[in-house]
Amino acid sequence: MCASLHTTALTALTLIVSSALATAAEVRVLTVGSTQVAAKAIAADFEKQARNQVTFTIRPPFDIDKELAEKTFDAIILSVPAMDIHDKARSLAPRSRVALARVGVGVVVKEGAPLPDVSTPEKLKAAVLAARSLTYGNPATPNTSGAIAGDALAKLGILDEVQGKTHHAALTSGGELVAKGEVEMGFFNLSEIPKGVTVAGPLPGPLQGYTSYEAAVLSKGSMDKACAAFVKYLASAPAAAHWEAAKLEPATTYMPTRASR
Repeated sequence: MCASLHTTALTALTLIVSSALATAAEVRVLTVGSTQVAAKAIAADFEKQARNQVTFTIRPPFDIDKELAEKTFDAIILSVPAMDIHDKARSLAPRSRVALARVGVGVVVKEGAPLPDVSTPEKLKAAVLAARSLTYGNPATPNTSGAIAGDALAKLGILDEVQGKTHHAALTSGGELVAKGEVEMGFFNLSEIPKGVTVAGPLPGPLQGYTSYEAAVLSKGSMDKACAAFVKYLASAPAAAHWEAAKLEPATTYMPTRASR
C-alpha cells in the first residue's frame, strides 16, 4: 500500500514538473552591446515572473546581419535606423516594434588624467583643439555614436582641422587607446564607457545626439507568446529603472510606447 502511494506521488510530481517545463519557453535575443547591461537585468526580472528563459547573443552592429543569416533568433534589439531596414525587409513580426531607450555621447579621457571642461560648445571646442589626439567610431560604418561625434565637430567648425589627429576605431580598440594614454580624448556612448577611462562630461546640449534603441519580435523566430511578452516587458514601466542604471534614458521619459500605456 505504502509503495503504491509512493509510486503514485512520484508519478504525479513527475507530471507536474514535466508540465511546468513544457509551458516554459526560451526567448533567444540578438542585441548590440550598448543595451546588454539593462536588457540582461530586465530579463532576470522577467524570468522570475514568467518562468521563461531569456538567452542573449551580443554582437557589434556590423555583425548583426551575418548573425541573423546564420542563426535563428526570436527577438532583436537594435538602433532605430537598423530596425527600419529590417522592418522594410519584413524581418520583423508586424506591429511588434517598441521603443526602449536612448543614449547620448560622452567625452572621455584616461583614468586619472585632468578632466577637460566640455560643458559648453565653446569649451568643448577649446578642449578638442588642445588635445593631441582623438578617437571615435568611423561614421562610415554602422556606428551612430561615431556619426554623432563627427557631426558635433562639424558644427564646431573644426572637423577638417582635427582630421589629422583623429583615429577612427571601434569601441574596444578605441577605449584601449585612451586607457593606455596613446590617444588623449575619445567620444563614446555613455552606456558603453570602456575600462580605464573617465567621462569628462556629455556632449553639450546643442551638440548632443542620441542613439535610440527598439526591440521587436523576429518573423522567422518562435511565435511563442513569451517572445512578445518579453519584448513588451523591455519597454514597460518596471524596466525603466534598469535602463536608467545603465546610463540610458528610458523611452517612457521622451515618447509614449504601446508597452508603457
